[in-house]
Amino acid sequence: MHGIEARQSDRIQWGPCVRPLTWGEESSLVCANFTVPLDWTNTSSSQKAVLYVAKFKASNGKSLGTIFVNPGGPGGPGSEFLRLSYSQQLSSITGGNFDIVSWDPRGVGLTTPAINCFDAKGNQTADEVAMAFQQFLLNNTLQARASGPDQADIDTFLGNATNIEGHVQAFIQRCVEKNQDNLKSVGTVAVVKDLVALADAIEGPGSPIRYWGFSYGTVIGSYMLDLFPDRVGRFVLDGVVDGTIYSQKPSYQFYGDAVQDTEMALQAFYDACSTAGPDLCPIATVNSTGATVRQWANALIDTAYVRSRPEVANITPTSIRSQLYAAAREPTHWEEIAKTLLGFYNNLHDIPVTNSSTTSKSLTRHFDRFSLAQSQDSDSAYAIGASSQFAIWCGDSADDTGVTTTTVLNELIRITQDIAHIDGPLGLPIPPSFCHIWKARAVERHYDQGSPRLANPILVIGNTYDTITPLTSARKLVARLNSIGTRQAALIQHDSSGHTSLEMNSVCTYTIIQRYFTDGVFPVDTLCGTNFRGFTGDLTNGNHNTSTTIISAPLPSASSAPNGSGNKALAKTHLTLFQIAFAFLLGVIATLLSMF
Repeated sequence: MHGIEARQSDRIQWGPCVRPLTWGEESSLVCANFTVPLDWTNTSSSQKAVLYVAKFKASNGKSLGTIFVNPGGPGGPGSEFLRLSYSQQLSSITGGNFDIVSWDPRGVGLTTPAINCFDAKGNQTADEVAMAFQQFLLNNTLQARASGPDQADIDTFLGNATNIEGHVQAFIQRCVEKNQDNLKSVGTVAVVKDLVALADAIEGPGSPIRYWGFSYGTVIGSYMLDLFPDRVGRFVLDGVVDGTIYSQKPSYQFYGDAVQDTEMALQAFYDACSTAGPDLCPIATVNSTGATVRQWANALIDTAYVRSRPEVANITPTSIRSQLYAAAREPTHWEEIAKTLLGFYNNLHDIPVTNSSTTSKSLTRHFDRFSLAQSQDSDSAYAIGASSQFAIWCGDSADDTGVTTTTVLNELIRITQDIAHIDGPLGLPIPPSFCHIWKARAVERHYDQGSPRLANPILVIGNTYDTITPLTSARKLVARLNSIGTRQAALIQHDSSGHTSLEMNSVCTYTIIQRYFTDGVFPVDTLCGTNFRGFTGDLTNGNHNTSTTIISAPLPSASSAPNGSGNKALAKTHLTLFQIAFAFLLGVIATLLSMF
């Protein structure tokens, strides 16, 4: 089907990895190369892609099978995802019963051919050249006070459109010269076919595929639902990208939908900081409230606006917004981020810093906001990640007819004014801002967003306040799949901020996932609290054992789950010791990867 034929000779031969696990137990991780056609529409061609695949072995003795995992991006290398501690976390959540397999998708990581648009230059490595390109875009983005841009800010930003476009066109020209037709070979349709071929080789031809995709990994998953509905085994799509916006609308419109929940997620940081107090959150005072912490942060942006110090730890309104975005996305790093913000404050106010832990540092989280940070030991790992992100995202996107760079800049102004003041200026460096200039499109693109009839029902997980993949995207996918009159998808609302269910531990969410993968238990739609208290950490000590779970709603088997029920009211699950209860002021409506 779809040009994929499994052969017995495709069986994978596992061996030692190029790089072992970073946290020990190296023998638990094995790797392999797996060859696939470079162009699935021309399988007779001699041109091939070689996927780098990693497997974390089941810890509970005999494996019940394989769960394929994609970490997101686009541009996130799956082998690195497993090499870091995520392999242990995913294995623990799923009960240690399965082999966890991931791979570096086309153009990414150690898979060949890799997409790299940057060359070393002088004393700079390719990674450093890539970062300089990203930094140029950030330096030339919209600069504004916390309340938003004034007309002079807008005029300056729009007046720089030609300069910005010139740099981007030069970058894209280098990409074309270095990578040629390989730019057309990294689309998500091809990645889905690679996954099917991998499953045939590892699990056997025609076998049901178990899959857990995060952020952009849900794009791979949703394409799989449409293209290979008969191969859907137990699927978890976690942090859902709005597939319609990703593949069918002008790409620059993606960002505004992506960030609609950011302000609410950021308010969670402010509220938790005030509750924790100055001992744990150094930007709080004894009598702080969430509102006063927000005022402090806004005043910091305004101070940087009039007293910008790019020469001192890159302190600008944009670098402060980047930290605040990180706070909205990464609750497990709140204390570190608060210290960095305090360092910015001290530098801007000429306050001597005696504790090095509070010195300001310009983090690069905004570069990886839709992808896994590239941590491979290489001088070009970051360059490959940034390059492949452009090639995949723009390659999948619709033709942006009539879109100009001024169109994109005006959209970022609108986002800053109307949706999320911290996000608008940070949107300039991401691929959707420039897919109208990037002309290379994937050999195969996918637009159908119908209602396929799946071989098995799936789980869809959305965080209450996700800065990249809003809850509405998960709800839309569930509604689409259940519109055929049969309940094919269950919604698990992970009641937290942050990106995907991995950001905050939840015994409730993880128990549902474990029972689904291990026993085939298909749940009712469920609201799951988390076991994480801001600024104090995980209250479960990583315990994902089902015996600790308290669930007020029953979890029926697939055979007993009601059909045609659509999206029923969420069955509320009160198991958290601390529940993130932010005011539902706007009624959480959004759409997106979003990529995560």
